[in-house]
Amino acid sequence: MAQRDTTQQSRFKDAPWFPKNEEICLIGGAGGIGSWLVFFLTKIGFKVALYDFDTVEDHNLGGQLFLQSALGRPKVDAVENIVNMFCDGNISTFNEAIDANTQHHYFSFSAFDNMEARKILFENWCQSWPFAPEGVIPIFIDGRLEIEQLQIFCVTPDKAAKYKREHLFSDNAVSEAPCTMKQTSHTAAMISSIMTAFFTNHITNIYLGETLREVPFYHEFVVPMNFTQTEL
Repeated sequence: MAQRDTTQQSRFKDAPWFPKNEEICLIGGAGGIGSWLVFFLTKIGFKVALYDFDTVEDHNLGGQLFLQSALGRPKVDAVENIVNMFCDGNISTFNEAIDANTQHHYFSFSAFDNMEARKILFENWCQSWPFAPEGVIPIFIDGRLEIEQLQIFCVTPDKAAKYKREHLFSDNAVSEAPCTMKQTSHTAAMISSIMTAFFTNHITNIYLGETLREVPFYHEFVVPMNFTQTEL
């Protein structure tokens, strides 16, 4: 199915990453990262399949992209409402947890706040590689966020073993930040916009058939220090 050429999205039609077909992005998690990420991806023409089983609570409103009227509703429904308001409904939602039987896709984004769900989505993504069309390089983009620090991993099949060995660990190995220190809307929007930018770089390289744009394996930014670390 061809990508809809709405008036809004046609403003980007000359960009080298503009979707040539109905490019689907599978996103796990509709919270601080996921709610903003869906907004940015659909706004520029990508189609999203979004998974989350949680509901919107009061404390979510500070850092996540929800209307106050969404309180008590499933997060995926609340995100879909935002998309329909701004982005012409380019989304499919699933009010359920990711598990080993969930559909997989070669363009996957982890927007989870726990390692167990991240591991499951990663393993599902690995199963998707044989289904990628010729010339398409699968990518798994993993965002990790605290109130003033963000980390992004852009994993392609050649980096999958390194990512799994060095950067996937149990939840009890991660120190839990106080709930008031987990995220703010500006850092959540920041990490999501950078994840979107890395994805458009990846899509550009696929469409052009050569590596012209950088897609780092690891990217970190610490707000108080204005410090950036990138590993290619």
